[in-house]
Amino acid sequence: MTAQPFGIYIHIPFCRRICAYCGFVHTLLQGPLPESFIPALCREIAGFEGPDLSQTLFFGGGTPSLLSGRDLEVLFEALQRRFRFYNPEISIEVNPDDVTPEKVQIWKDLGINRVSIGIQSFDNPTLGFLGRRHDADSALRAIDLVRAHFENWAMDLIYGIPPAQAWTKTLKTTLDLRPPHISTYALTLVPGTPIGDQAENRSDDDWVLGLYQEAEVALADYDHYEISNFARPPFYCRHNLLYWHNEQHAGFGPGAFSLVGSIRAANPADVGVWLANPGRKAEEIALSRTDLEVETLLQHLRLRKGLDLRYYRQRFGEGVEAGFGNVISTLMDRGLVRLSREELRPTRQGFYLNDEIGLALVR
Repeated sequence: MTAQPFGIYIHIPFCRRICAYCGFVHTLLQGPLPESFIPALCREIAGFEGPDLSQTLFFGGGTPSLLSGRDLEVLFEALQRRFRFYNPEISIEVNPDDVTPEKVQIWKDLGINRVSIGIQSFDNPTLGFLGRRHDADSALRAIDLVRAHFENWAMDLIYGIPPAQAWTKTLKTTLDLRPPHISTYALTLVPGTPIGDQAENRSDDDWVLGLYQEAEVALADYDHYEISNFARPPFYCRHNLLYWHNEQHAGFGPGAFSLVGSIRAANPADVGVWLANPGRKAEEIALSRTDLEVETLLQHLRLRKGLDLRYYRQRFGEGVEAGFGNVISTLMDRGLVRLSREELRPTRQGFYLNDEIGLALVR
């Protein structure tokens, strides 16, 4: 079966505790899930206008692992009424403290086949600084449960928090565990968050780059296929690859984004506003051909393999140099990209300075 790439993202914004660094759409949940939330998601799914064959499904958050088995069953029923799925990758993000034998079995029985665990660190002082509600021991217990049931599982890690030895410790523990997929993210100081509002938390860029390079060396046996992501083939994140290929995707839930055809849309971030009218967009932008070309270049140049030039020509009807020849020449002169007959890809320096590539493309 051949179909245009398309994926589905469902945002569950609720958290039992708000992490000190988090800039994602989230809402503190002190009691049960609002009764209206799952029915509202089902209505939004049912009213979607766009592709109906999906290759990926991703439950993100927030904390999707807060959902009960029945909540997930209802959502899967709504999704199967509206969409068809072909050999899908079905992912769920989980908090280590939510991982129990019962929940792991529920996820497995429902057809979830990829579990991404928000570990962040194996150093307890670092976890405390980040405001996480688990410790290193509960993280290890969660990993043992998940990998006993799932071949395809992943870990998220955060670096850029002193001391450097804490990151070294986390990398060593990670290597001992041999996860199929690892995401490593530099701590981002988001204004309005407890960590982001404290100037003393700012780290030297060269020091942070050194931690990134330490991860590159430690994870040399993995395919460093995207700036922040490492995988043991074939355990790449297919859903995120849709984003990095700038393919169509539908987002459901507060704050979720969609790209359908040439329309990029965003849902209201406020849970109450979204609940009042699920499916109504806070913003819709009709992207021009040039917008789509730029976004396609930006996203592909996050990948080690870069941009397949034949793919670009098939998608846009002309070669990439027609619209971006001068920019590409400048980036090549700066040592940030490499152009061959088959592909345009970032150099090692281009991986480190990807923001510079982005700035050049959008000027």
